[in-house]
Amino acid sequence: MRRLLDGLYHASGMAAAVALVAILILVITQMVARWSGLLFPGGAQYAGYAMAATSFLAMAYTFNHNAHIRVALFVNKAGRYQRAMEVWCYTLASLAALFLAWYAVKATMLSARINDISQGQDATPLWMPQTFMAIGAVIFAIAVVDNLARILLSDFQGVDAAEHGKDWSDALLHSRISRAIMLAAVLIAVYLSLRTMTGFDRDAVALKIGIFLFVMFFLLGSGIWVGLALMGVAYIGMIGFTSRDPGNAMIITVWTSSSSWTLTALPLFIWMGEILYRTRLSEDMFKGLAPWMARIPGGLLHTNVVGCTVFAAVSGSSAATLTTVGKMSIPELQKRGYPEFMTIGTLAGAATLGLMIPPSLTLIVYGVTVKESITKLFMAGVLPGLVLAAMFMLYIVAWYYLRPSQRPAPEARVGFVDALKNSTLLIPVIALVVVVIGSMYGGYATPTEAAAFGVVGALVLAAMQGSLNRSTFLASLLGATRTSAMIALILMGAAFLSLSMGFTGLPRALAAWIAEFDLSPIALIAALTVFYIIIGMFLDGISAVVLTMAIIEPMIRAAGIDLIWFGIFIVVVVEMAQITPPIGFNLFVLQSMTRHDITYIAKTALPMFAIMVLMVAIMVAFPSLATWLPERLLAQ
Repeated sequence: MRRLLDGLYHASGMAAAVALVAILILVITQMVARWSGLLFPGGAQYAGYAMAATSFLAMAYTFNHNAHIRVALFVNKAGRYQRAMEVWCYTLASLAALFLAWYAVKATMLSARINDISQGQDATPLWMPQTFMAIGAVIFAIAVVDNLARILLSDFQGVDAAEHGKDWSDALLHSRISRAIMLAAVLIAVYLSLRTMTGFDRDAVALKIGIFLFVMFFLLGSGIWVGLALMGVAYIGMIGFTSRDPGNAMIITVWTSSSSWTLTALPLFIWMGEILYRTRLSEDMFKGLAPWMARIPGGLLHTNVVGCTVFAAVSGSSAATLTTVGKMSIPELQKRGYPEFMTIGTLAGAATLGLMIPPSLTLIVYGVTVKESITKLFMAGVLPGLVLAAMFMLYIVAWYYLRPSQRPAPEARVGFVDALKNSTLLIPVIALVVVVIGSMYGGYATPTEAAAFGVVGALVLAAMQGSLNRSTFLASLLGATRTSAMIALILMGAAFLSLSMGFTGLPRALAAWIAEFDLSPIALIAALTVFYIIIGMFLDGISAVVLTMAIIEPMIRAAGIDLIWFGIFIVVVVEMAQITPPIGFNLFVLQSMTRHDITYIAKTALPMFAIMVLMVAIMVAFPSLATWLPERLLAQ
């Protein structure tokens, strides 16, 4: 039975990978048809359907590989109560997954019964693409319930047991009977809570805020996976403050958000980064940079910043940037005697540039959420990203002069000719950057089409280099599939939460309440900086963006703040979230790479955090830093 279920999850992941390849083929076909002056009716819709298929079919596979995000801090600190906490988490996750699966199947059957068709040029019967949604949601529900059953019936510790090294030797609930009683207690608690949460006064704004915040932090803090926790919060809002059917509202929103043409850029950029990470292209990039960086005060520490800047321009992911550059630079810098504090700290901060320098996954998510041009957002991120990188390098130079006792032995001088020879190793990656970014800025390609350029270009370069084989291709494809499904589940939960908040009227009421304070735009930005720093301690960047935009966007529009500028501001404060404990993803990645205590890693990243706070002040003082380039290029 175990082999059958694991085979089902793997087959579902492989099907999702095929759907991701289909996205690439459809985007390329659409692009070639447009350049040729031909029509490809429904091409964008088909790519959107493939995006939904990728997202849903990969959910179970992603869950089984522990790639969905959850805040497991309290679970890991629960001591003897760890098993009880996991029963709680997996029970609630099972209920949420079953709820999603039930309505996904219902929606698909309804579309087939009434012969509902797409509103686009393709006129596709919707039950056909929605079948992938239903199948994926059902397999996902099976996977979550399967893991709950394993916890109840055996000593299985959950999908993340190996990563966190759990010790249940003295944990409670040793017998199956005691675990069954715990399961029953959780189900009763959920039932009573839902009964208690129904029928509140629609106009009770303070009560809405209190309930939303309490349920949100309670579910997230207790270890429920972020996407499912957001769906739970949205469900509570729907049954508490509206008379609408939460299930039908949810599935319509989830389907619409997951089958978006704009969103197809996300898995393609992720796939491009995975290809670079798993082939020799990233290693060659370090070899090409090292001879030039050694000449600057601070030496090879600058390879952390420049390497992250270059890789960010073809990755879009902070975690991918950190992992790729860190695997190259950490061993080399340790071998050359650079202080561990500076090596880890500069890498932690510089890797956040993957969120700002285009293509940026966070900017794609932000653009989709607030319905702003992703191309303009990408343009806006270039100058602030370069300025922030320069500030990181100035910090290294300052360390070099202020701490002369910590300097390593000088690097052997490499001649100019040899340095130029090594620089040829940079040509493939720089060419890829130019093609991806230049195709967007030159108006030849949309962000999604540029992402397709990036994938094809990375595959061609890796093949020419001889580091592309069946194993690396499949690993990059499945890695991109898992990351895409993780982000998609969070976006689905956030879309449902945004709908729920809209029905309750909370964003409008909260915006009106803040408007009463008559804050100036600068005061509002200062307050939001503190707000995002605080929530960034508990949420990853994408979750923080999609979770708050329903409330924040009306306030920003009312204050007259440019949404393009605000997108770059959001990225800077979200970058801080990557290196702030207790939930700083870059800190966790570095912990796994260096085996240092997370407290030590957080201390090394503290100066980089201060530099990002200074960057916010610079952006407020010079807003054209973010707005000048998109205005200039679009005017041309």
